[in-house]
Amino acid sequence: MPDTETAPYEVLFEDQSHGYPNPLPTPNDLDGSEVLLDDSASIRLAKVQEKFVMKFGVHVDPIEAHNMLHVTKSTMVPIPKVYAIYQRPKGRKAITYILMQYVPGETLMNLWGSLDQARKTAIARTLRTYFDQLRQLPHPGYFGNIMGGPPLDDMFSATVGASEVIKTSVATEDEFIDAIVRIYSFETGERTAHKLRYYQHVLSTHLRGNDAPVFTHSDFQRKNILVQPDGTLVIIDWEFASWYPTYWEYATATFANAGWYDDWHDYVRITLDEYPNQSLWLSSMKHEMWG
Repeated sequence: MPDTETAPYEVLFEDQSHGYPNPLPTPNDLDGSEVLLDDSASIRLAKVQEKFVMKFGVHVDPIEAHNMLHVTKSTMVPIPKVYAIYQRPKGRKAITYILMQYVPGETLMNLWGSLDQARKTAIARTLRTYFDQLRQLPHPGYFGNIMGGPPLDDMFSATVGASEVIKTSVATEDEFIDAIVRIYSFETGERTAHKLRYYQHVLSTHLRGNDAPVFTHSDFQRKNILVQPDGTLVIIDWEFASWYPTYWEYATATFANAGWYDDWHDYVRITLDEYPNQSLWLSSMKHEMWG
């Protein structure tokens, strides 16, 4: 396990009903833990005391845990239980630590090639019940994250000028579309000036849902679905979840299926309502921005 500091930390949240007989693990208990993921210093995942995992790093945000707490409180969707959120200063930044339930299993990505059509269909239909529950959550009247800030998708957090374009949630789908177009302009600059005018003309009509935000995972990929030994499907990695237009889940899932090298999309359309037009518009813009 990479060295961790033994230093003061702040407890942002602690589950008082966890029923665990011993004190919950803290950041100071990470030394000697089994590494499950090590993305340098930005995001790490370690198994702690057999029953827990700790996700931590400067790119881990407390809002990911709050997304999970909201889903657990409001739905029956199987996700890892959140036990605590810690934070420790590191220079001008902070390291966030999310203590979660350890969920044994394999990712759907690892298992997919070994599954037959019937099993794949059953998985897609089960996942459909999960996403239907998310879509039925009462919305807060805005497009953005659950704390009232901007959406957490990379388009709104990791692109040039995004923090200047959208500083908080937006109330309408028209404002949401306008933010996307402005971020596209910041990211691509003069090389797409003519295309920008085209997008300004057509997207207000064609990049639309039903005007109401829906709670969205926003990173629906097989690597984020765990299959437990008993067959239960568990959704992980809630860092991008926010209130988005109805098409967003399908569009991001389609964009993430960049290789189209197998039959995964045949089952995405069982799990999610299809929005092919909106998906194509967004994919085109993202390829121009990041390609």
